[in-house]
Parts: sequence; C-alpha cells; structure tokens
Amino acid sequence: MTGLLGLKDKSVDRIHILMGALVFFGSFIVYAMTVQRTVPFWDCGEFISSSILLAVPHPPGTPLFIMIGRLFSLLPVVADLAYRINLASVFFSAFTALFSYLLTVKIVRYFFNGDTQSTTSRWITYLGGVAGGFFVAFGQTNWGNSIEAEVYSLAMALSVLMVLLTVHYFENRGSATAVRLMVFVFFLAVLGVGAALTAFLVVPVCAISFILTTDATRRDWLVLSGCIILELLLIMLFSDGRGGPTMFFLVSGLVGLGLLMMLYKKIDWMVAFAIAALCSIMLSFELFLLVAPIAFSVCLLIGLLHMEWNLGIKLAVFLVLTAATTFTLWLQYNMTVYIVFLAVAGLAAMAAFTMLPQAKNWRMNWRSALAIMVMALIGFSVHLYLPIRSAQRPWIDENHPARDYRTFISFLDRKQYGSESMIDRMFHRRGTWENQFGWHPHMGFWSYFEGQYSKEGGTFLFWFALGIIGMYTAIKKRVEVGVPFMVLFLLCSAGLILYMNFADGTKYDFQTGDAYLEVRDRDYFFTPAFIFFGIAMGAGISAVLQYLRVYLHKRMPSLENKVVYVGILLALLPGVALGTNYYQCDRSKNYLARDYAMNILNSCDPKTVLFTSGDNDTFPLWGVQEAYSFRKDTRVLCLSLVNTDWYVEQMKNVFGVPLSLTDDEILWYPYTAPDGREYMRPKKMFRDLPRNRDVYLTPNMYDGRMVKVQDMIVDNVVISNQWKYPIFFSSPPYAESPLKLRDHATAVGNVYRIDRDPMPGLIDIDRSYDLFMNVYKFTGMNDCKVYRDENATGVFTGLGMSAVHLMDELDKRGDRDRAIKLGYHMIDVYPEYWQTYWVLADYFDKANDSAKSDQLFTQLEDTLTSFLAQNPDNQAYMMDLGMTKVEIGRRKKNEGKINEGLVLMKRGFDLNANNGYAFRKYATTLYQNQRFTDLQAAATKYTEYKMNISDPMAQQILGIKPPAGSQFDDN
Repeated sequence: MTGLLGLKDKSVDRIHILMGALVFFGSFIVYAMTVQRTVPFWDCGEFISSSILLAVPHPPGTPLFIMIGRLFSLLPVVADLAYRINLASVFFSAFTALFSYLLTVKIVRYFFNGDTQSTTSRWITYLGGVAGGFFVAFGQTNWGNSIEAEVYSLAMALSVLMVLLTVHYFENRGSATAVRLMVFVFFLAVLGVGAALTAFLVVPVCAISFILTTDATRRDWLVLSGCIILELLLIMLFSDGRGGPTMFFLVSGLVGLGLLMMLYKKIDWMVAFAIAALCSIMLSFELFLLVAPIAFSVCLLIGLLHMEWNLGIKLAVFLVLTAATTFTLWLQYNMTVYIVFLAVAGLAAMAAFTMLPQAKNWRMNWRSALAIMVMALIGFSVHLYLPIRSAQRPWIDENHPARDYRTFISFLDRKQYGSESMIDRMFHRRGTWENQFGWHPHMGFWSYFEGQYSKEGGTFLFWFALGIIGMYTAIKKRVEVGVPFMVLFLLCSAGLILYMNFADGTKYDFQTGDAYLEVRDRDYFFTPAFIFFGIAMGAGISAVLQYLRVYLHKRMPSLENKVVYVGILLALLPGVALGTNYYQCDRSKNYLARDYAMNILNSCDPKTVLFTSGDNDTFPLWGVQEAYSFRKDTRVLCLSLVNTDWYVEQMKNVFGVPLSLTDDEILWYPYTAPDGREYMRPKKMFRDLPRNRDVYLTPNMYDGRMVKVQDMIVDNVVISNQWKYPIFFSSPPYAESPLKLRDHATAVGNVYRIDRDPMPGLIDIDRSYDLFMNVYKFTGMNDCKVYRDENATGVFTGLGMSAVHLMDELDKRGDRDRAIKLGYHMIDVYPEYWQTYWVLADYFDKANDSAKSDQLFTQLEDTLTSFLAQNPDNQAYMMDLGMTKVEIGRRKKNEGKINEGLVLMKRGFDLNANNGYAFRKYATTLYQNQRFTDLQAAATKYTEYKMNISDPMAQQILGIKPPAGSQFDDN
C-alpha cells in the first residue's frame, strides 16, 4: 500500500496520517478556543448578515463564501448564528494548516537524495511538516483571519491545496492522474475567485509545472521562473513616469518572444493557451468573460479537427457550443457583434474542417486544454448567484448586479472603488518604495512580516533564516520544485506590494483626494506570503536537521539518529508564535462590536430611519439585526453608499424610505455631452427644494461648495418624511444643510435625533442618562485582557465623549450629583477613557476636594498602565497615559513626571504620526508645557502626510497656508 508520501511502509503511513491529524485538530482546537462568539467589526458583519439572508455584499460579492456561510448558519452546533458563520473560517483554516503540513512534507522529501525510506529521514520529514503546518496556523495574520467570518480562510485553503496538487502533478507527469489533477486545479482556481481573487494568485506559478513538457531541463524551469521575477522588476523600472504600462507591455512582449524562441519545443502550447486565457481574470472580469469563451471555442475547434465525425455533426456541435458560451459578446456589445462573430467562427470552422483533414494527425494536447476551459467555466458559474439573487431584491443588494450586464461586470471589477484599473494605477506609486516594502503604519510589508511568528525586532532574523534555508535547500535539491516555490513567495509578497500599491500618505493628491494613508492595517492582503513563508520555515527545520545529520554521519555516526530528538525540539518552535499571538488573536470574550451595534440600535425610537457613516457603524448593525433579529424595525442606511444611485433606488423601492424622487430621477445612465465627453447621470432632473433649484442627482457645485448626493438625499428624506418616522444619525448631520439639520439634532445617548422643536442644549438629558445607566452594554470593556485593536479603541471613544457631554450638561443644569454618578458608572464599565476622570477631577477641584481628584488621576494612571501592558502598541493608550502623567506631574510640580509623560506621548505619536487625534493631544500638551521646538518637530512630521497640510492647527504652528485644491483653500 502506498501512503501519502509515496512510501510503502504501512506503519510509517499511519504516523504520517497521525501527524496530519495532529496539525488539523491542533489548529482547529486553538481556533475554536479563540474564535469570536458574535459579530466582529469591519466586513464580517456584512458577510454574516449576507450569509443569513443569502444576499449580495460589497463588490466583488464573494458568492462562494456567502453560500458556504449560509450552510454554516444552518448547522445547529451553537445557538448564535454569527458564531456559526465565524466557525466556517475555523474549519477552512484548519484545512489550510493540514494542506500546509502535506505541502511541507512534499517539499522535504527531496532533501534526502533518494533516501526517503529510512526511519530518520521520515521523522525529519514529518517534524518539518508539523512545524510548517503550525507556523502557518499560528502566524498572526492567518490566525486573525481564522476566527471571524472573513473570505481569506477559504481562499487560503484553496490556494495551498492548489499548490499541493501541483507538486503532486509534477510527481505524476505523463499519467492520466496528472491530467485530472491539472484540470481540478483550474476548477478550484476559478471557483476560488468566488471567495477572493487572492485564491487565483498561485496560478501563474502553478502554470510553470503544467505548461513545461516532461523533457524540459532545469535550465528551462529557471528561465520560465525567472521571467516572472523579471516582470516584477519591470513594474518597478517603468513606474512613476518612466514608461508606464505601455513600455511594460512592450518589453514584456519582447520577453515573451525571447521565451518563445528558447522554449518553443518544451512548452505544451494548447495547455499554455488555455491557461493564458484563464489568467485574463487577473486583469479584469470583463476581459475574462470575453477571452475565456472564445478560447473555449478555439480549443473545441481544434478538438473537433481530431474527431472522425462527419462535417455536419462537427459544425453543429461547434456552433451550438460556441453560441452557448460566447453570448457575453451580445451582452457586452450588441446582438450584431454576436451574430457576426458566430458567422465568422462558423465559416472559419467549416474551412478548417474541409481544408485540414490532416489535422487529426497533429500532436496537440487539445483534450487537456478543452477540459481546463470547461471546468474553469463551470467553476466561474458560482458568480451567476449574484445576478440571480440580486433580481429577487434581498435586503442587502450592493450595486444591484441584476440591473444589467454592464452593472454586473462593473460590480465584479470593483469599479465603484475607482475608474482607474489596478494595472494602470500600479505604475503611479502611491507611496515611497521604502514605506511600501519596509516599516510604515497601516501598509508597510515588513512591519507585518517581522511580527508574524514572534514579537517584532531582532528575533525575526532567526525565523527569516529558517525560511531562507528551507527555500535554498528546496532549490538546491530539486530546482523544479524549489524555484517555483520561491517565485510563489515573491509573487505573494513583492508582487502584491507592487499590485496593491498601498498609499503611505506622503503622495496625497488634493485635487482628487487620492492616496491618503490607508485607513486600516492591510496585512490581510499578504496572507498568502506569510503562509508560504511558514511552509518554508517548516522545510528549513527539516533542512537544518538533515545538514546536522550529514555532519554527524561523517564525524559521529553513532549520534546520527539522535538528530530526531533535536527535531522534536525544533518542531516546538511554532509554540513561540502560539504564545506570542494568543492574546491578540483570542476573540472568545470579545463582544465589543455586538455591544456597540446594539447600543446604537437601542438608542433609536421604534421604526427609525438611521443614517450611519461608514463600515464600522453600519456592518455590525446589519449583522446584529440579522443574527439576532434585533431591532429590525430600524432601517440602517449607510451615508457613504447613499452617494450611489443604486442604493438610493433601494432606499426608495426596497427599504420604503420616504423619498420624492422617481426612478428616472435617481438611476444613472450613460450620457454623451455636446463636447463629446461621456458621463453618468439620471434621465431627469429633480426638484432640490432646500436649494430651490432643478438639478441632476450627481455631485455638483452650489454656492461655492461641492454638494454630495448624500447631502441632497438626506435633505429630501427629511422633507418627504414629514415627521412620519423618527430620523436618527450615528454622528452629527452635515453642517452645510440648508435645513440647518445640526440645529435640530438632539443628542440621544451616542446618536442624534432630528427634532422639529429642538430640546434645550440639543441633548435629551433624561433619555440619554437612562441609556448610559441602564440600557447600554459594555461587555468586556473593563477587562484589559480582552484585546482591542486601534479601530475598537477609537470606535468606543465616541461613546465616552457622549457620556462626558451628558455629564457637562447635567452639571450646567445644577445636577452635579447625577453627573458624578454617571462619571463613576462610566469608569466602572469603560475605565480606559481618560476624559471621564478629568471631568470628575475638575468637579472635585472646584469643590476644593483635591484628594479625590488626585485619587482619580492615580486610578487613571494605573488603569491605562495595565491596558498598555496588555496592548503595548496601542497608540491611544500610550497617548492618554503620557498625557495623564504630564497632568499628574503638573499638579504635583514634578518635572520628572512631566518629562516621562512627554516621552511616552512622543513614542505614541511616532507609531502613527498621521493620526490627527494623537497629534492634537500631543501638540496641545507640548504647547501647554512650552516645548515649542518639539511642537514644531511634531507638526513637521504630521504634515509629511500631505493631507494634513490642510489641518488648521498644523498651519498655525508652522505658519503655512492651505494648499490649492484643499477644502480650506481660500480660492
């Protein structure tokens, strides 16, 4: 019996299976222990609600994940629906770890020069595989993706499986099994795009194994792999005005011609043709849906040339199947183009069938190519879910891809995020090379890379060396496996750095508003790189053991077998990653997003129309509404989406929001202006009553200011509502409204209600007090052992600010007792918010009770110290603790304490000098302590992020004027 390693010893195969099971169940148990039990922040809330509803989330729709999420929502393993869907990530990431173990074992098998049968060799193989699987499982980013409803767990499982099957294909080249493996890989690749396009990233490297024939030499493998690396270098060479995409494609074409001349006898051209057609999906879905069907027709034609059927049958089969697959030409262009194409294709087929009878003798691998195209198109069919489900008008139906083919394609190509293609944008760098490849907040690759398996710093050099040793040994022992693996890592790291082109904030464009610093950490995009490097580290452990074994064999043969004991110790190294990352990745007690969402919904009156601002005050609310059927009477409308025509139409026709506009006044259509330029706009103007004008529902200028679609719609909803439904906002409504909405926005807890007759002070004192004291949930907020990232810390700051505002209003109205009671309550449930202590201390200072004030500041210092100890890189804790130390030093006239606080604040500010909140705290504290040189330096560093040049405080400190094109520009 042959086992998974290709070995015939049944007992060893059992050990192999047990080791794989150890990796799978070990990672599964850890993930299950740390998985979030409820709705998380960011996209997860939308994915959870979309899975429950079988809805259409944001582009590109992730249909495969949504359907699988729906299946998991039906499994009665736990009561909480959000918990069930989060478990999908646990399941798939455990398989990622298992596949990583198997792939590491496959690679390490080549390290022994054919001596794979000995017990020592086998144990070295297994131990390296176990280490590789657990390095992957407990890497910080992959673990973080594995404990919440995110698409990357499924995409990564498919990616590693595809690479594993490709190595298996290489070992079985020339057999029927190899062909089946190759076809299955491409089915998985295109199917995986239904989770994330990242899943397809491994295809260009896997393709090297598939397109090279069995007589290809090591040099041929090196040349083809080297071409991929050369393409990455060409992108860097032609970026930033040095030729751009035109020169890149020109030189790439020349490289391709050179490759053709060198390898034309070593390449399976039919398979290469099919793979090239499928790879068009990496450029755009629009191109793929044109190229892939035509490529299928070409493969079909060549296949029919080899058949013994008569002309009529051949022609009928060709025309029927070609017509069925190339109908995208009709959808993309028109029926005339479609018919002309079919006519030309039919004539070409007839000519080929009659004039090339000898074609049946051509040696062409058409069966494999045709099978690849058929299975790939079947895999892509998962995307048909999007227009089919969208046509049924689910509650979440982003972009409404059922509207027409153009909308469907734009949805898949994510065109709502910008009209410039990712390929073109790649050649206009949105950050410096050192920031994109090195250390930088929210986007620097090395910042994430060195923190994957241990704490950042010099210790990473050890892990890095392990990975390099693993890759080097793989290349040395088997070029055909090692070189493609190295290229795969480079493609998933350097390639993604070049392609994603994340902005570092130093190249912000005031005219377009593009290239501001990334709003959140982008480490998840590099998950494939971290996974494949974890596998390389596992292979590195086996390589070190084998080198040690060879050394002992020459010097101390009696100790050769003892190397296994060293291997056991090295196989425990992933425990460092487990211990280092456990706290940050443990979401088992994290209910922050759920409570935040419920608190907002509980603030609203029945049947409210609630306007939210962005992802994190929208998606968790959707998730809570669907997972718990909680406050579904409230219509949650995201203002950033209200800027789109499809969402406004849904507000009117699906959500039942009061709107006076007709569909022709809402939906955009292509329009050609008299000067020949093309626009998108509605068919008709609408009456913009607040501004007393007729205008198209598109962004436009009015009274010297840009009026957004969301501004006009908010005004129209308020007018059309006629006070039928309560209208709430999660943040204050826009200040420039002609309806003076801010003058009618009454604070109710953490939200704002539009009142016809505003309440005194624009705050509902009694309702807000009841919300904070009796209604709002703060589960885990007083526990520093519950991890919260920068986002969670910032989101809850708004809750603290609202409570402090309520305290001030109570005090102004002579109700200091309730103000103090509220303050102490907030300290109990939300102890990390600094301002609560300061306001209470001010009350006691005014009452000449400095003892209580000092006690509050001491308590705040102790609290923030404990929170910072658990979250040593949390900028908010660092800034607030430093500011508190400065205040304690001022009160006690302790200059040393003041300096200690300022040093800590500088450390915090330097973590992300783009943070305006941190800058204001630091600048204000420096000014109050007359540290003017440091103040200038802080403002200078802050304005290195070009968008911040518009900050009035920075302008005042540095004596500069607003830049042209900014919102503060006098012109």
